[in-house]
Amino acid sequence: MQIIIAIAVLIIIITLILYRVNNQFEKREFIILLLIIIISSIAYGLYEKKQEEFFPNLFKEKYEKEKNIIIESLSAELLNNKVVTSKDKFIYKFTYIIKKENQEFLCTTSDIEIDKIESNFIFKNFMDLKEECRVK
Repeated sequence: MQIIIAIAVLIIIITLILYRVNNQFEKREFIILLLIIIISSIAYGLYEKKQEEFFPNLFKEKYEKEKNIIIESLSAELLNNKVVTSKDKFIYKFTYIIKKENQEFLCTTSDIEIDKIESNFIFKNFMDLKEECRVK
């Protein structure tokens, strides 16, 4: 969001400079400025949402592939961004609902570590997953 604010401020400064040079500012130019800011904000918001959903979807796919159990719903919390943001190491807490043996279970896993190596994402401790499940 900070990037969008910086871009919006930059566009406004450029617009004010153009206004000072031309001594006029038409309605059409103002509408174009607003459209650029709105479209940039929407595009950045969609990009951020896609990035937030990437690792939970990756966990869901891996869980379903490895354990042959479908995750019905999933929520995720990124733990390592509370202190420092990392671009190649991510630690998540996942809470999800699974269905097995005709019962629904609410499960939680903590400290799921995902490492990024170039364009690959590796679950560091997926095989010794510490799940806490209870009947829903």
